Amino acid sequence: MECNVMAESSDIRQLADSAEVVVFHSPVTDLAGLDALLERSGRDWRMIEMGMGSAESRGQFATLKAQTGWPTLPQVFVHGQFVGGLSAAEAKLQPASRYPTAAAWMGYLGLLPFFLAALGLWLGPNWLAGWLLAYGAVILAFVGAIHWGLAMSADGPLAEPFYASVLPALVGWVALLMPPLIGLPVLIAGFIAWRVWEHRAAPVVLPSWFRRLRSVLTVGAVLGLSAGWIALLPFTGTG
Repeated sequence: MECNVMAESSDIRQLADSAEVVVFHSPVTDLAGLDALLERSGRDWRMIEMGMGSAESRGQFATLKAQTGWPTLPQVFVHGQFVGGLSAAEAKLQPASRYPTAAAWMGYLGLLPFFLAALGLWLGPNWLAGWLLAYGAVILAFVGAIHWGLAMSADGPLAEPFYASVLPALVGWVALLMPPLIGLPVLIAGFIAWRVWEHRAAPVVLPSWFRRLRSVLTVGAVLGLSAGWIALLPFTGTG
């Protein structure tokens, strides 16, 4: 997460603790790809710009130097602890594992019912469409509920996530009221539309690793639902 702002508070300590990784820099600082490295690392990070055009800004920089003993910018803090300049930060901030292990395992395991039910439909028993439809509705409701929890833990009033987070459950419920041949495309549209909303409206509150994982899992769910729906098409005229 990037937040590029002018430092307005003299409390450098508070700013250094405002994210997992905080980078103090000037408008002319050559970051040499540090921002890209932070994005790939999956960490919660923040850029704080310290311009030198005013006495106040120069005073803030002097306070920062006095606290760290480091004479130049950028200066990088990790978990509130000063780690050094650009080269020290690059050594410290090697990309973490792409996704937290537990999230990756549970996310990928959560795709298995999609694929198993779709495979079952291709092998013959079309009653598995009801299972696929029900599981898809449950998972769609689950991914919406994530944002209800995020909204509750946010610092400021975020009304949109509260309103939006119930829509996936409603879409899943409507899909369950329909025959699978219609309900499955409704779920497919719901998964795609929800990921588009997440990408548009919620990138700041979602860690980069979670955004990547959500995209992969959405593709997996849509492929499983689509495969099951296609398997049903030959049965449309059989009653």
